[in-house]
Order: sequence, then structure tokens, then C-alpha cells
Amino acid sequence: MPSRNVSAAYLAQAVDLADNRGQQVAYDSRGNCVVLAGPGSGKTKTLVLKLARILAEDVRAPRGAACITYSQECARELTRRLERLGLREAPNLFIGTVHGFCLRHLLMPYGRLAGLPVPFPLTVATQKQSEQAMKRIGDRLFGVGHPNKPIDLGRHRRSILDRTSIVWTSEAELASWAVGYEAELRRAGLVDYDDLVIFGQRLVSEHDWVLPLLQAKFPVLAVDEYQDLGVALHRIVKRVVFDGGIRLFAVGDPDQSIYGFNGADGALLHELAERGDVERVQLQLNYRSASSIISASEMALGEARGYQSNDPERQAVIAFVECADGLRGQAAYAVTEIIPAALAAKPGRELGDIAILYRDYRAGDIVAEAVAAARLDFVRVDTAAPYRKVALTSWIEDCAAWCAGGWREARPQLRGLLDRWLGFHRARLSDAEAREEMQKVTRLLWSLRARDGLARDFVVALRTGSLDALMAAEPSLADQREQVERMAAALAAGGPLADLDLASLGGRDGSPLHLNLLTLHSAKGCEYDVVIMVGLDLGSLPWRNESPDALRESRRLFYVGLTRARDEVHMLYSGYVETPRGRMYWGRSPFLNELERRMSEAEE
Repeated sequence: MPSRNVSAAYLAQAVDLADNRGQQVAYDSRGNCVVLAGPGSGKTKTLVLKLARILAEDVRAPRGAACITYSQECARELTRRLERLGLREAPNLFIGTVHGFCLRHLLMPYGRLAGLPVPFPLTVATQKQSEQAMKRIGDRLFGVGHPNKPIDLGRHRRSILDRTSIVWTSEAELASWAVGYEAELRRAGLVDYDDLVIFGQRLVSEHDWVLPLLQAKFPVLAVDEYQDLGVALHRIVKRVVFDGGIRLFAVGDPDQSIYGFNGADGALLHELAERGDVERVQLQLNYRSASSIISASEMALGEARGYQSNDPERQAVIAFVECADGLRGQAAYAVTEIIPAALAAKPGRELGDIAILYRDYRAGDIVAEAVAAARLDFVRVDTAAPYRKVALTSWIEDCAAWCAGGWREARPQLRGLLDRWLGFHRARLSDAEAREEMQKVTRLLWSLRARDGLARDFVVALRTGSLDALMAAEPSLADQREQVERMAAALAAGGPLADLDLASLGGRDGSPLHLNLLTLHSAKGCEYDVVIMVGLDLGSLPWRNESPDALRESRRLFYVGLTRARDEVHMLYSGYVETPRGRMYWGRSPFLNELERRMSEAEE
């Protein structure tokens, strides 16, 4: 019988799927299903409606479904869309990262019973604690200034789960570093985020009794952006689905696998899709981009995919632009020429419809300097951002959006904010305690409603009223507390976000009045009318002398950038890059050379 607690609003939207055969087949699937979804193909809509249907028709509370996503921002977007259908995270619906799933639904309930060699209660190391432990062990093993990098250590720990099998030199060094680093954390009574997934995988792999318990709670498991989630999650999925009887609905696109440095592998999704006991569905209709942009992106990828635009008559701009003075010249051209023209080209277009994409935070510094000099408001998303997006900082931003006027339209919904607040409490609250918490936070948010005012005053009041007490009582939130502190420091007088007002804090994810500055990696999952890609020179994208695997991933990164655009793509280059040895004239990116040649041949 269907659950009576689930809104039937999904049925009205599900009617739209009938015009898209792939979406309809995925929506109607009854067994294990893998959806290979091209850019702009409506995969999030398909996933959200499928989850709603599962909760309404396939499971009965208290049983439910778990949806694992790549990042906190992916989880946030899914939560927003489900809220519009009358669904929100509840005891029988988990929406979150793989780290959150392993912590809340594997390690906390079953880890101690399984005798896993981790300290309980679980306390996640802060970013600073993790970095310090890595450095201490690395310096001890290899000497100060050794060439091994933390990013390589992270990739090793996520992708090579059995370190006793390592025999070649470079990985053997990383394996010894991993063992020493993990021992250092344990001595301090800590785990890190990678530990959560590694030990979650060990738990389900080594303890059969966990499988029926998990299946009883979550008979359905959905995974979004599967190609980005790595070998540990892949092993968890195969174990709980094919040995534990949990039904799988996985969505992803191997062509957008761009996190190989983190241990992700798009081939894992192909492996699932090729199984005989899994239904494979392809989404090929693109609702985002004009036809010429879709064609150009396939040319850039170097492989035909057969994607089609839902509006084949739409016109687009695809421009190759050479700029003098390197990245600074490119950023200046984007600000003075492309952006004003783009704003004038379409009535109602705003800064939030435009994005400048670049390779890394160093390029972002140069772009941000040019944008700030032009006095344009902007939102920046890269590793140089003042604070990292975690569950608590995202909750604060959404509270700001509600208090800045969102309460009038229930965007976001207050009940959703309250449910997320309760979810931060690791200790189980009684019904009376939960009601008291919700009443306290509701009164606080109600008192903080305002049209204007500085964001820092809001954050101070929110911390004083409730947040600091929660963070002090929950050791597992230590790493998130560090990001809240960074947010507060950035908003304080003299900080980089000192002038940010309440509405802007609530709109830092997709504000219509702010130009978007993002790395190509951060842009995945986003879409804009106009995309400006800078730094498209050999030595930047791709790096020079990349390995074949790295070169393929750089090509996919270029493809991701192109496919963010609805109407215009501007690709900027200078023919050289700045290096510690000076200016190197290695030419523009070979990806541009190939793309321009293929486009010319297609026109002829």
C-alpha cells in the first residue's frame, strides 16, 4: 500500500515525463536501474520524481529510501526540490553525502557492535587537525619538504582500500603515509571524512548481519552523480544491493567524471550499467543548451553521443577569443566587453545568468580582482572561498534566505529547516525534546526576520541563540564548527565578506544579482545563459605533459565547462601561460584547436 504521509504533488509533474521516453522508462522502472544522463537532460527532475513515487507507492513508513549525493550542495538542491513536492528529510528519508550516510546509518548504529577499530563516540577531525596530522607524519617519514602531496594521499586512501597489496614504490610510500596518518588520528581519538566511508565499506563487507538491518530501514537506495563517488561507495552499493536485496536507482554520466584526483572512476558506473540484473536507461534530450552548443560539446569530447536539443531552432553564440596580457587581459575583456554585451542581448538577463569559469583558485584570484575593480557583485566558489560549504553553513545560508523574505513564500520551508536542525543532534531526542527544540529555533528565526541588515549581525544572533550550544554539545560537528568560525570571520568587520547583507548571504547559492565565479570543477551541476571560460592555454587546460588518463580527464573538464551554457559560450586564451620560470609560449589549448577545426569541417 502507498504511504499516506507522502504528498501526491509528484503525480502532476510526472505527467511531463511522457514526452521523454528515457525519463518515463526510468520513472516506471521496478528493479535495479542505472540512468546514464547527459548534460541538461533533466536527471535531477527524474531522480526527484522517482524518489517521490517510491515513497508514495513502493514502501510503507517507517521503511523508506536513502539518497546519496556527491556534495552538500547536491543534497541541498535535492532537498529543495523534494520540499516543493511536500517531501522533506525524515526518519524514513535520508538525503545527504556518502560521508553523512556512513556516519548516521552505518557507523553510529552498528560500528561499535561490529568492533570496528575506531574511537567511539565518533569525532570527526577538523580540517586544521587533519592537515597538521598529515604534515607531522609526512615530515617524519620522508623529511621536511618531501614531494608527496596531501591530494595524492587522499586519492590513495579513497581508491586503494587494501594497502597490503601495494608493491610499487610511489604507492608504497603513500600507503605508509596513510597508515601513519590514520594511527595519528586514532591516538587523538579522531576519524576523518574518508575514514567514515572506508569503515562503512568494511562494515557492510565483513558483517553479514548488517545487511538485513539496513534493508529493513531503507529497501531502496538512490545514488546521484555516481561517477564521482569512488570505489568505496561502489563496494558498498554492490554489497547492499546484490547481496543485501536493496533496490538501486543510480544516476550519472561517465563523460562528466572529473574527480579522478579524488579517486573517482567513471568506469564504475559503466560496470553497473552493463550487469544483466540492472536496467540501463539513457537520457538524450537536452533541455538546457542550444543545438550548436550541444554539437560543439560532442566535438570537444571527441565522441558522438546523439544528444538532441528540445528546442532545435534556438540560436547560440560560440566564440574563440584571443586576448593580450594573459589571464589579466582575458578577465578584463570578459568584464568590459562580454558581460555588458550579454546583459544587453536578452531582456531580463541579470548578472546571475552569467558565469566565468577557470581552472583553479589562482586564476580565480585574477578574475575576482578584475570583477571587483569593475564594481560588480559576485559569488565565488573555489578553494579560496572564505569558508567551505558544509551542512551547518548551508543551513545558516538557508535560514538567512528565510529571514530575508523567504518566509512569505515558504522558500525554503520552515519545517525543512527545523527537520535539518534536529538532524544535527546525534543523540536521539525524545518527542518532547524535539518539540522544544523546534519551538526554540522557530522563535529565534521569527525574531530575526528582516529585509536588510548586515549578515554578520544575523550570524552572531543565530549562534548566540542556538547554534553555539549545539556545536559545543556535539563533538561530531567539530569540523563543521571550524567552517562556521570561518564564515563568521569572513563576515566580521575587515573580513572579505564584511559588507554582505542578509539577503545576499541567503542568496550565495545562485543569487540573480551576483556574477558567478567558479572553477570548472565547481561548475558541474550548474547552468547559465552565458559561460565565459578563461585560461584555455596549453599549460593550464590541459597541463603540459599530462599522462593519457589525466589528459582524458582534462578533456572531460573542458566538456563540462561547455555544457554549462544555454545560449553563449566564450572561450578565451592568450597563447601563453605564466610560470615560475617566466612566460611560456606553448600555444592555446589543443582542445580549442580540435574544436575549431571540427566545427569548421562540419560547416563545410
